[in-house]
Amino acid sequence: MSPLVPDRPTLCVVGAGPTAIGVLERLAASAPELSDGRRLQVHLVDPFPPGGGRVWRAEQPDLLWANSLVGDVTVLPDPSVVVEGPVAEGTTLWEWVRDVARARPAEDPVGREARRLGPASFPSRPLVSAYLRWVLDTVVAAAAPWLDVHLHATRVVDVHSGPGGARVRLADGAELSADAVLLVQGHLDAHPTAGERATAAAADRRGLTYLPTGYTADVDLSALAPGEDVLVRGAGLAFVDLAVLLTNGRGGRFERDDAGRLRYQPSGSEPVLYVGSRRGVPYRSKLGYPWAGPPVPLRFFTPAAVDAAFGPDRLLDLRADLAPLIERELGWAHYTELFRAHPERTAVPWEEFADGYAAAATRRAERALVARAVPDVIDRFDLAALDRPLAGRWFPDPGTLQDAVRRHVRADLARAADPAHSTDAAVFTALLQCHGTIAGLVAARRLTPRSECEDLAGWWMNLFSYLASGPPGPRLEELLALSEAGVLHFLGADVEIELDEGAGVFRARSSSRPGVTETRALVEARLPAPDVVATPDPVVTGLLRRGEARERAFADPTAPGGRRRTGRLDVDPELRLVTADGTPHPRVSAVGYWTAGAQVAAFARPRSNAPFFRQNDALARELWRRLTAPAELPALVVGAA
Repeated sequence: MSPLVPDRPTLCVVGAGPTAIGVLERLAASAPELSDGRRLQVHLVDPFPPGGGRVWRAEQPDLLWANSLVGDVTVLPDPSVVVEGPVAEGTTLWEWVRDVARARPAEDPVGREARRLGPASFPSRPLVSAYLRWVLDTVVAAAAPWLDVHLHATRVVDVHSGPGGARVRLADGAELSADAVLLVQGHLDAHPTAGERATAAAADRRGLTYLPTGYTADVDLSALAPGEDVLVRGAGLAFVDLAVLLTNGRGGRFERDDAGRLRYQPSGSEPVLYVGSRRGVPYRSKLGYPWAGPPVPLRFFTPAAVDAAFGPDRLLDLRADLAPLIERELGWAHYTELFRAHPERTAVPWEEFADGYAAAATRRAERALVARAVPDVIDRFDLAALDRPLAGRWFPDPGTLQDAVRRHVRADLARAADPAHSTDAAVFTALLQCHGTIAGLVAARRLTPRSECEDLAGWWMNLFSYLASGPPGPRLEELLALSEAGVLHFLGADVEIELDEGAGVFRARSSSRPGVTETRALVEARLPAPDVVATPDPVVTGLLRRGEARERAFADPTAPGGRRRTGRLDVDPELRLVTADGTPHPRVSAVGYWTAGAQVAAFARPRSNAPFFRQNDALARELWRRLTAPAELPALVVGAA
């Protein structure tokens, strides 16, 4: 037998977070069919506790929450999932929480929190970490007839392939031999960009404080002094975490007044935050109620509909070609739910509206139909207004702007808590399904180079996160209280920030109001953009250096150096690394935000046939086929050392 197809083939998984759990579960599920009687050895390597990994590790403040309802989270497939491998009934986070509330003592931190939660509650990240560790332990136990799983609480520092297999070197000095390697490290760190380095150097010369991009829970915020004015660039989830850690995390308290409105009692240790972004408002609230559905099946943005509209071979522009289809699909979901659940707010029969919507050849015809069929403007779907609520609006002074943003956030909170607007839940679900279609197009290499480099991580992920991955409603209520207490100020839309080294200040301008805001501190409240060339991760750096991997890029004479970069590792449709000479790596696969593969969330909503499960199943079955191949895998030639 070939040494590369032993009786006990070995897989090394670099990273032990949710994606690793998902792939492991699918490996076990398909083992009876695909293992060919061989017992698989799986090494899970992660310096952070297995299950939660870095992002969901228990060793972070329980002030930090997940941004999904307890009832909307699972990492185990259920019968809604359509895959090749067998599927059982997986335990959701809510089902686990109910069991924990009954089984654990009240003095146990996880048990205490579980007792307070319902399906429409938002859990802390440490509690999600406990769920993920339980899932991992459960999967490992269920896999015992076919898999041996070995946990290594250390970091992988190199993966090097040779004729006899892959050598995986660990930070503790140990070395593992593997027939296949899967990289699932999650978000990679990145060295500061050239712009960030220049800003940091100028700030240092003038004694200013500058905190570049990073995972908020890992950023040292002690440099931000009590009472200090601080500019914050970004109004998404990283900003929400930042606000929590700098206020509640520094001893401030939220209390309700006699009228039930949340008020903030400062501790005196918090800085004063001035937040600016392109939209000028926080991300939209996560919905605060469970929605039974049913989900509206995609009609206008299915793979078949895309092929019918553009042909099966044409490269597609995400903004020019696909954005109109996506908007139409979201509108279809909105109106389907409106007519189904709230027919008293419509003026024509559903069949008439549905036929007219499908037949509308122009946006003008569609708007005329909606105006006739949906009397109240508040019940109409307007993606542009949702996306840019401050567009074209001008406020004469900062106070007027604060009032307007607060009204916007309060209206968003009220709507997100009201099932009378269940159309938003239908749109949310449709958005998830549209993301699945885009993931398929990315995997099939159907997007133009510009769209894959810019629109996918830029326009699409920004819109998706704003509408579908916003903060819990209670967090937005806290931002309102901080604003009213004078601890938080909104700067408006299209904020631009510059460092005036001569004056020794950071200066922010907005298209929403006159004047400038000057501070001596700036925080970049966002994760670093993917840039595998600039990551300190030694595994990725070594693979690139030896030619065992390459960055996904395109020839473009208008781009610097004649190449348009994606910042992501190139992978083929089976998620194998693409080597420097363009061939698939015979041993190393990769999944995650930092790869050029489909961007799939590491959690799923129950009963949603989520892309997370479909990707994990396809990957696990491909790994089994490679690990049990009857002939020796091809040798890696590129960059061999």
